[in-house]
Order: sequence, then C-alpha cells, then structure tokens
Amino acid sequence: MKTFFGLLLIVNIAFGLMQWLLPYEQLSLKTDVKKVPVAEKLQLLNESNQSIPLVDIEATNDVKTDTGEKLAALVFEDTSDKRLCFITGPFKDKAKALEVSGRYSSNSIQSELKSSLEKEYLGIMVYITGHKNRNEAVKTSEKLAAQGIREYIIVNEPGKSNVLSLGVFGLKKNAERRTRHLEKLKHTVKTEARYRERTIYWLYHQQSNESDINPLLSDQDRSRGISQIARQCT
Repeated sequence: MKTFFGLLLIVNIAFGLMQWLLPYEQLSLKTDVKKVPVAEKLQLLNESNQSIPLVDIEATNDVKTDTGEKLAALVFEDTSDKRLCFITGPFKDKAKALEVSGRYSSNSIQSELKSSLEKEYLGIMVYITGHKNRNEAVKTSEKLAAQGIREYIIVNEPGKSNVLSLGVFGLKKNAERRTRHLEKLKHTVKTEARYRERTIYWLYHQQSNESDINPLLSDQDRSRGISQIARQCT
C-alpha cells in the first residue's frame, strides 16, 4: 500500500515538472480546440503615428447649398401689381378739384393734382364778314336792327377784323336756324366752330386692389361730367 502511494506521488511530481518545463501549446497539439485571438491593445491618438482623416468642409457646404437652392425653388414670390390707378376729372375749377382731393385724403388715398391747357368747345358762331372798317360793320348792324335782329357784336381778332358776330350757338340746329333766317334777309353769312383755351384740372391717384374701390364722387359731380377713369399704373 505504501508502495502504491509512493508511485502515485512520483507520477504526480513528474507530471507537474512536465507542465512547468514544456509550453502549453505543445501539450495541446492533439486537441482540436481553436485558438482564441488575443485582443489588441487600445492605442491612444497621441501614441498613434497614423494621420486622422479630415472632413471636406467645402463638399459639405456644397451639399447644403444644393439643398438651399432646392428649397428656394419651392418659394414663390408674389410679384403681381396690387395697384389700381385712376384719373378723376375733368375739373374746370381748381377749387372743385381740391375739394374732391380732400375727400380722397380723408380716406387715406393720396392724389396728385395736374393741369393741362385744353381747347374748350363753345359752339358755332354765325357771322357776317367783308367790312373794311368798323363804320361799315356798324352800318350792317343798323340794317339788321331794322329787320328785327338786335343781338350782335363786332369782333376783331387775328384773321378776323370788323366781323359782325350774330351769336355763338352751342347747338348746331340753332346755328342753322339763324343762318337760314339771315339768308332769307339777303345777307351772306358764314359759320365757324369756336373754341377757347382754358386750364383743365385732373386728379391722379392709386389704391390697392385688396381694398374696396370708392369713387368718392357725388351725383352732382357726375352730372357736371366729372368721372373716375381707370388708367395704367406707371
């Protein structure tokens, strides 16, 4: 029995010496166990010799720019003209034009007063010409008075001297009636449209098409020929 334990002790001591003297890999050659890879040691950035890759900032900005352009393309700016422009008139009296302008101003509508020199139609003048001087024109008027026609005036102007005017008629039919009457009395008469130059006033104003259009004209204004006319905005 003592001999058995002695042998067992010697075997254990021998096995222990083999493990201590021989590497572990040589003892496990006959095994099929796969080796586990040894983990690599972590390395700090300041200990590494490799360069750190840089990000291409310009390329990144290009991507952002392209995206911004696409977004800008989706935004539509309303460039339509929201103005409504008008001209009000004509006014023969400046005071009347300023009165209407005050109505616009009280409604927060700015207006501009402009004037122009225009010819105003007066009517058709019926007259007798051919007098060399004023005395001859007076003698003709005396004949007309004897025939019952006492409304006349002697006119002297460029191209017409010592002309005996028998009236300016706003209606053509009235001028034709007077002409026929004088011709029956054996007078040679002429007719001519008469005008006079006078200053005419207009109001120019504009307002937004998003607000109600208010002409700000009374019925009396319209009866006098004053109107609000749409015009092109400049």
